[in-house]
Amino acid sequence: MRFAGFYAAMLLTGGAAAEQAPINPDALARSLANPLAGSTTISTEMRLAAGEGQGRHGLVNEFTILRPFSLPEAWMIATFTKLPVTMIANSHQYNGLGDVSFDAFLVTPPRNNLYLGLGFTSSMPAASRAGLGSRNWEAGPAAGLYYQDDTITTGLRLSQRWTMAGPTNYERTTISMLNAQFSLGLGNAWTTGVSTELRYDWETSGRFRWTVPLTASLGRVFMINDEYAAELSGLVTHYALTGGPQRSVWEIGLSLRFVVPRGFLFR
Repeated sequence: MRFAGFYAAMLLTGGAAAEQAPINPDALARSLANPLAGSTTISTEMRLAAGEGQGRHGLVNEFTILRPFSLPEAWMIATFTKLPVTMIANSHQYNGLGDVSFDAFLVTPPRNNLYLGLGFTSSMPAASRAGLGSRNWEAGPAAGLYYQDDTITTGLRLSQRWTMAGPTNYERTTISMLNAQFSLGLGNAWTTGVSTELRYDWETSGRFRWTVPLTASLGRVFMINDEYAAELSGLVTHYALTGGPQRSVWEIGLSLRFVVPRGFLFR
């Protein structure tokens, strides 16, 4: 794979690992609801799209690794690596990899149930077909703010990407993204919530500038042993493009996250 070496280097660099995830299932479920809380997870999310619009029928499987690194005085670096694998069927079928995204946040010590992270977001052109990625190198700033208590987790992540390099015959990208979520602990390691990842494309005209998804989820944490756990969630997503007829009306999916202890990804 063209970017396998770079992807492996991202996983094998950094400082000491964050603390091992809590063993208590309810506490672990709360931790997993907060991406800045410092759990190490490997997840896969499969979504089946059904609705109107070319390019939106098919199966998307996203692989994500959340890897925190602890720093002195309870500071932390949280990293997110995501690789989408797409199978879309229209007049013809596309199968292959999408672009790899890598985000990193410097997270302050939590205070008054607040978690603040500042960092950057990036995207690397790993797509195996032209229709599955932008073919551009993109990067920009990112920030996140989350509130979490014994029951509720809510937060925002705001990021901006610009094209830094790419083929001269490809359209440059300028994309703003807002990720918002609300999660509620139901007890017995169950959680439910709603989230959105709103995208605004400054280079595209008309209603295609906006992508507005809304996802509802219900999940539960299962302990495998004293060190490993898994979270299984069901997802229902509604997509809409504002300013015109809606496209790709619904997506249904499953998310499976494995929680791994310190030292699993590297010693």
